Amino acid sequence: MGSEKMIEVRIDMEEGEPLGATPNDKLVITKIQSGTISEGKLRVGDQVKKVNDLDCKDANDFFRALRYAAPLARILVVRDEKKAEELEARVHIPEDRAKIIQRREGYVYEMATLVWVQNGPKLGLGIKHFQNRVLVSRVDPGSLAEKCLVLGDHLCDVDGIPVTDKDVARDLLVKNIQEKGKVTFVVERPDSIEAKQWAKNALATNILQPPSVQMNDDVRNIAAKYRSALKGLKGPEKSAMSSAGSSAGKKVQIIEETATHEIGHDHEGKALRKVK
Repeated sequence: MGSEKMIEVRIDMEEGEPLGATPNDKLVITKIQSGTISEGKLRVGDQVKKVNDLDCKDANDFFRALRYAAPLARILVVRDEKKAEELEARVHIPEDRAKIIQRREGYVYEMATLVWVQNGPKLGLGIKHFQNRVLVSRVDPGSLAEKCLVLGDHLCDVDGIPVTDKDVARDLLVKNIQEKGKVTFVVERPDSIEAKQWAKNALATNILQPPSVQMNDDVRNIAAKYRSALKGLKGPEKSAMSSAGSSAGKKVQIIEETATHEIGHDHEGKALRKVK
């Protein structure tokens, strides 16, 4: 098992009190909520095996066992200390970057850091945009991207700058690698079955789909006719910005000076109110 070991975590709890730890479909803890009874007891990366001697095969078993665990939950987990430290560092997102995240059920959030190595592995990363999200669409085996990203990851930002378009994300990525030798991302990673299916469907769509909402057929037809009509239009013989009767083509000038005119109304019985 390498550096993995079996540990029993003992947590005092009241009936109905939330644990504050979120497991994925493999019962690996992916999030510890600050201020809850699991903080300082369980660790991100722990894999739950039993609760009060009851075997847990899935999340339903886990939460069912917790329901009757008060006043003491004895949670048997498999823990890799080194992996736990790495995972905790990744899931810690700086406050100024965490506030841009719109957290969704079924996803986990972490920091990903990609460090460029001269004459090292290639970048090996492909991205696309779908419904205003930049998604990882390709991760080459043995590449730098493989170390920190997986297919279907949503790149929320690039070095603190929110991104919704793949071209903007790519330019920021290249710029940071060239200037700093590394780039960081806040990553939204599908964790539930539903979230993974959504990502799979998104990656299967046309890669050329624009980042915004697609226009309806009737709107696209009108726009196509308008663009076609524009090609046949001629430019104006005389510019609207030229004064009439001037062969020299005297131009109209626009200045920033503001002219003020006082206006009012003849409302009988009351003094006129000046309005600018």
